[in-house]
Amino acid sequence: MRKNKIAVGILSILLIVSAVLSGCSKDRISTKKTKLEKGDMQDTSVVIKVGDTGVKYSEVRNYCYLLKCQYEDNFGKELWQYKLGDNDTIGNEARQEIASLVTQLKVIRKTADKMKIALDSDEKNEAVRSAEDIVGSASAEDKKNYCLSVQNMTTLYEDNILAEKMFYVATDDADTVVTDDEARQIDIQYIAVITNGKDRNGTNISMNARAKKEAAKRAANLLKKAKKSKDFLAFAEENTDAESVSATIGKNNDLLGRSVTAEALKLKKGKISKVITSKTTDGTQGYFIIYCIDNNNEDATYKRKEEIIEERQINMFKEKYAEWLKDCDVKISQKFWETFEM
Repeated sequence: MRKNKIAVGILSILLIVSAVLSGCSKDRISTKKTKLEKGDMQDTSVVIKVGDTGVKYSEVRNYCYLLKCQYEDNFGKELWQYKLGDNDTIGNEARQEIASLVTQLKVIRKTADKMKIALDSDEKNEAVRSAEDIVGSASAEDKKNYCLSVQNMTTLYEDNILAEKMFYVATDDADTVVTDDEARQIDIQYIAVITNGKDRNGTNISMNARAKKEAAKRAANLLKKAKKSKDFLAFAEENTDAESVSATIGKNNDLLGRSVTAEALKLKKGKISKVITSKTTDGTQGYFIIYCIDNNNEDATYKRKEEIIEERQINMFKEKYAEWLKDCDVKISQKFWETFEM
């Protein structure tokens, strides 16, 4: 089966495994005291156990460093203290995610071992090169604070690469047949007469029944004029209440509401719809007039097919991972959890 493109960078697993498995393992992470590290944290302290596999403190710190590289340059060190609520911070959310990521990786590695799936020499070399690049560019202070070494980072990258490999192994029999009708995307231009919501000037509109009748008359009049107009786009820009006058939509995209989507998909290229009553995804209500620019945007349709296949793969992988997790007892050191910070 052809692989879909999935971006892989420094934190490839954040894009692949974390996005795929969000919420799958957190509930299984126990913070009860175990036979894990109970004293001061050392580089070699085992802080998480997945079955009989121990995760050292140094490995967790390596992930912290990758997050630091990704976010601190843009947002500063203060990012981790930013409050999300009365008792939560971005730093706390980040450490939860790291614990989940490490857990997920180890569950996947254990499953790969059972299935006798391993990295080939090229993949191992890729992990080493990536590790050398990361560690080589780190400052002496960061190397010390984040327990960085080529060996530690190589293990991290190997787990990432193996997780991606297992994703495709586990979803090899996913349904990749997507019909044109299911994925079809169309380009439209439109006029909106808003009856409830904000207009393009930011003014709040909330019409009563009488005002809505007048708005409906206005929409009907605009439709008559639009049909005579030689330039629908210019006419729409001059007469719409909405901020935008164009969009690419399909069955998956109810940007302008289900009523608009259903009617727009019936239009042929160059045709104008009737006045449609609809409610957009942001809650705006009103009357819409649609002009079909292209009833089959081939590039957008192809992209949507790729997205549908990926969605099927992700759902399949979630189901299989849930089964893999049942065979693994996940525990985390209470002492580690109390002292672990970004």
